Amino acid sequence: MEDLKRKYTELYDYMAASREPAYMKAFGRVMTSMMDEMIQTNPSRAAEYIERLECIKWDNYLTPREAEAIVAGMVPKAPWSREQWQSAMEQHGHALEGAPNYNRCALWATMNMVMSDSKDTLEKYIDGDNIFEMVYDLALDKLCDDDKKFNIRKYFGV
Repeated sequence: MEDLKRKYTELYDYMAASREPAYMKAFGRVMTSMMDEMIQTNPSRAAEYIERLECIKWDNYLTPREAEAIVAGMVPKAPWSREQWQSAMEQHGHALEGAPNYNRCALWATMNMVMSDSKDTLEKYIDGDNIFEMVYDLALDKLCDDDKKFNIRKYFGV
């Protein structure tokens, strides 16, 4: 098994270092074949890998599983389940994603982070009806920052 891992790593590193499009396409064809097989034999595992590949589309992204774990571990407790948050986002007319800055899981986790960390302070200055809007705006400040210093994956260690 170690020989296979070593050989795979060697071939991957060779392809990546070459910057040769033909090698990248060959690698992609093999990976597509593997994914087709996995979709047929283990669709839930295939879905997890596809979720992880979403990283190529976003500056800040989390998979659903990563976001769930992050939000579940917040202290104080995060205020919104994914369903509650999505409903509130729809009520307020906000898009769930903002390409290329963030995907929905990153926004959900960041809004929960802001509220978990700053609820008491926010409630001192803002009435309940406007807190969701303020938290949304603060989350966007982090996720859409021009200097790209905030990285949700690094922040939460995923």
